[in-house]
Amino acid sequence: MKKIFGLINIVIVVLLAGCGLVERFQLAEQQYLETRVEELMEEMPEEETPEPAPTQEEKEAETEEAVETEEASNTEEPEVTPTEEDEEETPEPTEEPTPKPTPDSDDPAEYLGDPDWVDEMDAPGYWYTGTDEYLAVSYENNELKFVALSETPGWRIAGTDPLDDAYIEAEFENKTCTGTDRWGLIFNSQKQFDYNQGYFFSITCDGRYALRLWDGEEGESNWLQYYADSPEINEGSDKSNRLGVMMRGDRLLLYVNGVKVDEVSDSTFKSGGFGVFLNRDKTENLTVIVDNAKYWLDPEEVD
Repeated sequence: MKKIFGLINIVIVVLLAGCGLVERFQLAEQQYLETRVEELMEEMPEEETPEPAPTQEEKEAETEEAVETEEASNTEEPEVTPTEEDEEETPEPTEEPTPKPTPDSDDPAEYLGDPDWVDEMDAPGYWYTGTDEYLAVSYENNELKFVALSETPGWRIAGTDPLDDAYIEAEFENKTCTGTDRWGLIFNSQKQFDYNQGYFFSITCDGRYALRLWDGEEGESNWLQYYADSPEINEGSDKSNRLGVMMRGDRLLLYVNGVKVDEVSDSTFKSGGFGVFLNRDKTENLTVIVDNAKYWLDPEEVD
């Protein structure tokens, strides 16, 4: 608005002057335009000065620098991701030996599995029956019956192959008995001497056990274990007991009803036949029923 008032004042001044009106008006107009141009120039915002275009030499220099940078980046060692082969091999854990399972029972008849030979006494086959001056032997009711006719021991040997390392056992049911009436297993008896030698493992009516070495050819008898009490023996008349012997080299392990009651070392007789014997002491016609005779070859002992 101030500029418009200024222009009007100039026109008024010219008119009042009254001379050279046109010339003065043109002069005033020219002065106004010049002044206005300068003002507009001052009012306009300053433009940013553009950067000058690069010269040819500068372009070539930039190109060379880019090439060098790319070459440098290509020469850097690439980052290598380790593979499974490059990783340090972890040694495989050593496999622990599988422990041998512990049997639930120390009874050889249970942990040894199926026997190599069994005689359930259902019919004659392995035992010499009949009567001599020592014994009367017969099959009755699928059992083998022994009756002692003398105070001298009498025995029968089973008709099997000779045994060395083995576990043998049989079930004994005694009838009326007293004190030191005794019965049990004979083993490692030699055929060439008419089975007149071997080991006698016996129990008594009053609950004791013993192991005796007998050599009839030499007339010798030695106690390897004299009569000792055992709570494993069912003592008295009309009782049943299962007797077993394990032979392992010179080790002789004695069992009553599946429990080891003793162990003796002796190598006098290392192999032979086995059987059953009776030796009465107090009771006339001492009678014992034998059943379920068995053996296992190369047995292992429970630790």
